Amino acid sequence: MDVLLCTACGHRLTEPLRLLPEVPPLPEYDGSRNPDGSRHAPSTLPPGRYAVDPEPSGAPYVPHPDPEWEGSTLPGVSVGELDGPRTMVSRGPRGTLVVNPEDTRERLSGNPDVQESGCCGTLGMEGPNQVCGGCGAAVATWHSECYGPWEIRFLAAAVRVACA
Repeated sequence: MDVLLCTACGHRLTEPLRLLPEVPPLPEYDGSRNPDGSRHAPSTLPPGRYAVDPEPSGAPYVPHPDPEWEGSTLPGVSVGELDGPRTMVSRGPRGTLVVNPEDTRERLSGNPDVQESGCCGTLGMEGPNQVCGGCGAAVATWHSECYGPWEIRFLAAAVRVACA
């Protein structure tokens, strides 16, 4: 079992986690309310697990080089430009560590420098929106909008993995 620690101060950021070999596919979501009344999609990962995503993740977003391409920026999410129809794709960091938000309870805080919100949560389009609960360093992006993945993605450079 592993825990993620803030590289800036050593603060523990997660519950004990077990590494999965890859990020699983995004679970199906029909948009209905969860038993607790929330509208977030199921988590990408089950509690107690984490995975490393080799693909780019998060901000900045750039227009896809093929103007006709209509894939998704995040699983299940296409981000269109305000001044045109091209789909935006991530050119953010690779190697983010993906966890279930339940595994970070009371260990992170909202980033006061990021002011974004959607109808049900944050999509995470403005960069790291979560800071270390110990020192305030930007460490992760929480994706919690109803039409996107429900997950926290830690920046690889902002955390270190330690044995629990």
